[in-house]
Amino acid sequence: MSKSSIFGSGFIEKAEAVILENISKEQFGVSEMAELMNMSRSSLLRKIKTQTKLSANQFIRQVRLNKGMELLKQDTLTVAEISYQVGFGNTSYFIKCFREQYGYSPGEVRKGKLPDEDVAVQVRFLSKYRWPLFAAVSLIVIVLSVLLLPKKSTVPADIDKSIAVLPFKNESSDSSNLYFVNGLMETTLNNLQKIGDLRVVSRTSVAKYGNTNKAIPEIAEELNVNYIVEGSGQRVENQILLNIQLIEASTDRPVWGEQYSRELGDVFTLQNEVARKITDAIEAVVTPAEMSQIEKIPTENLEAYDYYLKALEPYYSRTREGLEQAISLFKKAIENDEQFALAYANIAISYYFLDINQKKNNIPKASTIMLIRPCFTIPDLLKASLPKRFTIYK
Repeated sequence: MSKSSIFGSGFIEKAEAVILENISKEQFGVSEMAELMNMSRSSLLRKIKTQTKLSANQFIRQVRLNKGMELLKQDTLTVAEISYQVGFGNTSYFIKCFREQYGYSPGEVRKGKLPDEDVAVQVRFLSKYRWPLFAAVSLIVIVLSVLLLPKKSTVPADIDKSIAVLPFKNESSDSSNLYFVNGLMETTLNNLQKIGDLRVVSRTSVAKYGNTNKAIPEIAEELNVNYIVEGSGQRVENQILLNIQLIEASTDRPVWGEQYSRELGDVFTLQNEVARKITDAIEAVVTPAEMSQIEKIPTENLEAYDYYLKALEPYYSRTREGLEQAISLFKKAIENDEQFALAYANIAISYYFLDINQKKNNIPKASTIMLIRPCFTIPDLLKASLPKRFTIYK
């Protein structure tokens, strides 16, 4: 049990103990904490909020900083060593959070050059009650605005948990590597779209920001979102290198960021972890059914998955040439894994858009699309899921 318990509740003391047991793990977050405490994620969020008036992430960070203060007073470790011991992967970020929490830097604690106690108390008071004070001032401003200013249109209520995933940047000098980086972006977007508590901007809406010079707040305003995800990466043989961060649009401030170096075989684990970290940072509620969908692996065959990723760019082009190229690549994916449902589904959709293109170009055609002598076997379950207008001929 922690000697430096921040709050008096037995539940909170237990929560602190769990955090302290895992304090050096940078990846330890709300989901991991809920699992260790045998609680649902949503119940944990509500209980911590009720008893501490802090979000779960703020609570975890406060316990980390409290432990950091203890270690600083022991005068045996450097600030950098302490930051890593209490789960901060970035020393600068540790110093920033520490200053916000206590009103002075870790270096001042180490050197014994702390501000006057009265000043420190005032800083801590303002730090502790900054949100209630901010809320009170905001309420006064709102009341005055209502009374003195003409009414303006309100911001949509769903903007609070709204997010856009920008196209990832290819850090490799090999342009052929771009398809893999784009695939990581697509998967991040798709995973977030499975969460009902989030409003996620579509791929077509964010595609134009691939090579933009616009600032994050400007992009967020145009897309009407509160959060932006941006990333960059590359594939080096069997190694995946990925840099990704979640940015709060109103302040242009990263609220979460990570650098990953993983084996290619861990690509699905990496994609799922990114989705969990983003939802933790936003404090979005993820149901067990949604988490199950996110964690579902599309294929065990990495070669099939590689063909699938290569097919996505021509697939989304929606041009005749692009769709025909995508169909060829999806078929190769299916040759490597005959149970690859996403590849089957995207082939069906590709033929649908080819059909639409033919209609636009007034090309005479039969009313039924035929996949003649397919080089793959379509499972009965997937046959049943295809639209009725798609008939399979052997």
